[in-house]
Amino acid sequence: MNTFEKTFSVLAILFEICLISFFLLWPQYQRLPLLLPAGFIGLLVNTGLIFFIFRDIFIRTFTTPHAKIFWVVTILLFWPTSLIYLMKHGFQKR
Repeated sequence: MNTFEKTFSVLAILFEICLISFFLLWPQYQRLPLLLPAGFIGLLVNTGLIFFIFRDIFIRTFTTPHAKIFWVVTILLFWPTSLIYLMKHGFQKR
């Protein structure tokens, strides 16, 4: 990943943590006029994050032949696996 992708990934993760924390700590703001735009922004941020992660998976060369398939399947089935991928491979040089 280049510097922009790494920065975007970190900011996207921080955004999601802040968004979830905000709505859990202040439940009075859990109203439709605020949830819809916040959810849409979260959708856009997560789409960008997943795009950068999958792009990195398909560009990167792994030591085992089935590692790409493993990471794609695990990220599609269980989204928090993308955090593990970022720590293990995403922030390392290709």
